[in-house]
This record gives sequence, C-alpha cells and structure tokens, in this order.
Amino acid sequence: MRLSLLSIIVLSLACPLHAAEPAPLRIGQPVNGHIHPAICKSTKGTLVVTYGHINHRDLRITRSTDGGTTWSTPEPFGPTVGKTYYPGSLTTLKDGRLLHCWNRWSAPDNEKEPRSVLYSLSSDDGLTWGEPQALPHDDKASCVIRHPIVELPSGAWLCPLWDRTIVWDPVKAVAQPFGDGRNHGLVPIARTPKGTFVSGTGHRSTNEGQTWQPIDKFPDVATQGWRHEMVCLSNGWLLASQIPGPGIGGESIRYVISRDDGLTWNDKYEYYNPGRPINGRACPRTVELNPEEIGVVFYDIDTNQPGGPGLFFLKIPLAKLGG
Repeated sequence: MRLSLLSIIVLSLACPLHAAEPAPLRIGQPVNGHIHPAICKSTKGTLVVTYGHINHRDLRITRSTDGGTTWSTPEPFGPTVGKTYYPGSLTTLKDGRLLHCWNRWSAPDNEKEPRSVLYSLSSDDGLTWGEPQALPHDDKASCVIRHPIVELPSGAWLCPLWDRTIVWDPVKAVAQPFGDGRNHGLVPIARTPKGTFVSGTGHRSTNEGQTWQPIDKFPDVATQGWRHEMVCLSNGWLLASQIPGPGIGGESIRYVISRDDGLTWNDKYEYYNPGRPINGRACPRTVELNPEEIGVVFYDIDTNQPGGPGLFFLKIPLAKLGG
C-alpha cells in the first residue's frame, strides 16, 4: 500500500519519533549570589526546596504537595531571618522528620571566617521548624555543609563537612570520626542498598568506611564539590552530576550513572541544554519522586532567558536514563 505525501506528514505529526522533552518549571525568582538549592521529599510525598534568594541575606523555602506540579510562593526560612547564612542541605530522616542544615557566618558582616553549621528539624513537612542546633566546629576553621547527611542504621548522621567527616549522634550530642577517620571534604557521600559507601572523592568502601578503594573513571564531583551532586536511588543506581563546557556554568547538565554499586560509571544522560552558556553554577540537586520518576532542582541566572534569572524544577522519567 502506497501512502500519499499528505498521509505521511499526518502520520508523522500523530506519532513523533521522539517525544518533546518537558520544559523545566520555574519555581523561584532568585536575585543574586549563592542560590545553591537543596531538595528533599517527605514520607508523605511533600517536596521541600530551600535556596538563596539574595546573597547571604534571604534564604527561602517553597513546598509542593502534588509531586512538583505546583509550588507554594517562596517565603523566608524563619530560623535565618535577620541572620547571615550560606545555603546547605535537606534530608528526610527515617522517622519522617525533615532535617535542614545550613551555614552560619560567625560575624554579622557576612564576610568573616570561620563559618559554622546549624540544623533544624521539622515534623510537619517543612511548615514549621525547631530551634536551630549546632554541629561541632573549630573556632579557627571554616565548617561548611552542602550535601545531604547519610542517616546510618544506628540513627546517627554521617555529615560530609568541609573541614571534617563526622558521625553525629543527635540524641547524645556526640561526634565521632567516620570509618578510618579521613576527611573526605565538601563532597557528597552515598550509601547504597547493599551498604556500600561511595564518596565524591572517587572511592568506595564495603566495610563501613574502614578501608576505601579508588574507582576507575569516576566523574569529577570533587572539584568545586559544593557545586556537584551524587545521589543513590532505591533501585541502587547512583547518579552524579556533570556540567561540561567552559566558563562558570558550562553549557549543559547531565548525569553520569552507575548501575553496579558504584564500580563503573559508563552511561550519561543530558537533561538541560539551553543552547547557550549557563549563567551561574546550576548546583543541581536530585530527589527520587517514585520508582519511575526523579526530580531535579537547579538554577540558571541568565538575564536574557524568558522571565530572567530562575530556579527550576524538572521531572525526569527513569526510563529516559536507560539501563
């Protein structure tokens, strides 16, 4: 059977070979400075995002109760109002509470070192937050956090800080070195479903951090470790961010993927490419929405894009990542 040219065109429009990629959803309008978002999903399914709206002076929070389709109007994060800060991280704990860690300057002029890490807990999906508490820090060293903590089976928190890597017992308020005591620096650390620890330094440990083995061809998440991410999904896949291209923000954002407990990193998936240099460092942060879908928050402050500088959220079906 022969088809006319008109029939071929109609069929092509009705059944495209490649469905259009979903456009990132703008969820915030940051002004300037260290925007550096954080994200988590509560046990009830609420998504919570924090980010810097104005450099070091206005940390904001926004929530979504419908899987990231709509978001609340960003509001100042209460515990940082009137105080200087540097953005931190969000983690959902096993008991359902949300843990927000951020960085506080020790002087009101916002430029003096050292910094210290404060944290606050929420029992109502990010609507209200408890009194801030401090993680241990050295008055002569800068203590910074940017990545989610890893909650250990004991209930203690593995905290990847800039100046030290500690295990913090929030009940006893006691800190201990992790594993062999090495400082991993300001890089993400993930614990896989098999109990393997993978460090953003490019090492993995199968014995609770007592010894570490280098990973061949590991993606570079250690350089500017506050910029990049690494997250482990419930299916065991590890996703590390990669931002290729020149300049501060590169030209695209993609995942480098491991499907074998962090041993090899061969697959890549690009999810943002505006066709121009990305203005700002993007600082993507990913969360698992459900077994079939992930969501990532990132920023692009190019003033010429529609709507100007923005904080964006993008849903990505896991099927697009292959495997």
